[in-house]
Amino acid sequence: MIESLTGKIVKIENNELVLQIGPINLLILVPASEKYLKLNQGNELTIKTILDVKEDSLNLIGFLDDNERKLFQKLISVKGVGFKVAIAILSTITIEDIIESVSSNNHNIIKQVPGIGDKTAKLILIQLQGQLDNISMKSSSVDLDVQLEATKAVEALGYQNEEIRKIINSLNNSNLKNLDTESLIRIIIEKISVQN
Repeated sequence: MIESLTGKIVKIENNELVLQIGPINLLILVPASEKYLKLNQGNELTIKTILDVKEDSLNLIGFLDDNERKLFQKLISVKGVGFKVAIAILSTITIEDIIESVSSNNHNIIKQVPGIGDKTAKLILIQLQGQLDNISMKSSSVDLDVQLEATKAVEALGYQNEEIRKIINSLNNSNLKNLDTESLIRIIIEKISVQN
């Protein structure tokens, strides 16, 4: 297994990171979450990796930290969840949300990932029970039910789920743990207005 790679960032776009290592440019698939999209072209980067080997393809998948890599490995062990679905999950929701979803048996957050329905979300929760104890998470985040209600309300106003999730993920810290749904809706709409 290739444990990690160090090189210069040539390009970062959506789920694709191109890393220059000597005379070779490697295409590495990464989650499309905010911390990856903030990486700057030309900077030196060390990235943790997994090599996904199939009969007809080789895919290099990269992560900025070990916890994310561990969680990815747990996700792809679930029947019906391949590396593309696992990357989509990590692109859409945070590690903290996934761990809390599993511990509280709330499949609704995972169900928000594009392409994941009720059945797959519930299967992920069942198969990950007791599997995430060695993956650390931050002490707190915005309540999952509040996130879900606020997301549905803002989506009903015509905004995209992906845009809403990015804003909620950027808010996840201890000062916001006790936010109610109405306050979160107001914050999301204000942030969307500023961005647009």
